[in-house]
Amino acid sequence: MIIKARFVAPVGGPVIENGAVEIADGRIVSVGPARSVGAAPAVDFGDAVILPGFVNAHTHLELGALAGQVPPGDDLIVWLERLVEALRTTPPTQESVADAVRSGLAESIRAGVTTVGDVTAHPRWSRPLLADASLRGVSFGEVIAIGTTRGALAARLDNAASIDDVTDRLRVGISPHAPYSVEPAGLRACADRAAQMGARVCIHLAESPHEAEFTKHGTGPFRDYLRALGVFDDRVTVAGCSPVRAAHAAGLLTERTIIAHANYVTAADIAVIAAAGASVAYCPRTHAAFGHSPHPFRRMAAAGVNVCVGTDSLASNPSLSILDELRFIRSIRPGLPAEELIAMGTVNGARALGVDGHTGTLAPGMAADVVVAALAANAGVTTWGGILDSATAPIAVYLDGTRLRPEMDRPSSGE
Repeated sequence: MIIKARFVAPVGGPVIENGAVEIADGRIVSVGPARSVGAAPAVDFGDAVILPGFVNAHTHLELGALAGQVPPGDDLIVWLERLVEALRTTPPTQESVADAVRSGLAESIRAGVTTVGDVTAHPRWSRPLLADASLRGVSFGEVIAIGTTRGALAARLDNAASIDDVTDRLRVGISPHAPYSVEPAGLRACADRAAQMGARVCIHLAESPHEAEFTKHGTGPFRDYLRALGVFDDRVTVAGCSPVRAAHAAGLLTERTIIAHANYVTAADIAVIAAAGASVAYCPRTHAAFGHSPHPFRRMAAAGVNVCVGTDSLASNPSLSILDELRFIRSIRPGLPAEELIAMGTVNGARALGVDGHTGTLAPGMAADVVVAALAANAGVTTWGGILDSATAPIAVYLDGTRLRPEMDRPSSGE
């Protein structure tokens, strides 16, 4: 099979005008000018661009059940209190989690997302659905263990690490939630389990300006928040350093680690992240919705950090579209190279999730995870901006060479 369009954007190579991608047995055979790529039957998408499937490196699909119920504001802790109250008022059930995950997967496919890094508090409910889905990804089992909940650490870690649903497309990871919700001993236990499994890690770090006060001194708004929840006790321990250094001291920062958010980090923190080889998942629209200071992702990238993109959840974000996230960054930072942004939403995310040997670029031998997107009017051959300047959703999505939504396709009249 061959798919053609006005442009092919391989990511990792120059845009190809009048390009084509040849696919066989679920993998890419060749990429190049249409005249030089095979002779198999072709689907011609016309004035569009073919590029790798998008990678949502950080999301919480099951929180889609709370969409519209806990809108973000200027105070993350107030939002967390509302989130916890909503979950207590209407506790998640297997049915509600399944509905949210199924809906989130369907929305992701419509948005051209072919790989996800999903954090789940209910892995035994969500993982079977992810395993059965078309998407590729990592399911990070969430661990919370602080104060009166620390005794549940072992059971929660076992639950998070369950590998019953591992497949060729789905891997299991560990997600110690944050250093304000997991004590240092718990962080080390999560790091040890992940190392034993060879698993990826995802941890929320430096999401709030108040987080450092808690990890350094055990004081401040996060202590008040934990007291209000009824979980803080006089045995709570903290690392005595910044959130990033707390995670590093626990052995959590490695090349297998995704740091979610990292909104408030120092130059020293960035140096630690870069030296450890950890990735950072920037969630642009969630970041903006909470009124955070401008995100330091450019300084991180300059320091050698692999920066990728996530959507967080529908509880804090209007959609699960990585393309929408990239378009948002372009709207607030119009001077940034579009090619760099697209890499953040494709190959960088694949690298963070450990699947860059399979997806994230269009090259011979890679899995045929492909998205076809409409172009903005008058998009030029040398610009990647036409991909981001359009406001339309993808018009075709393929995973392992299989159309996930064939009704989106616009086949040529000769097919």
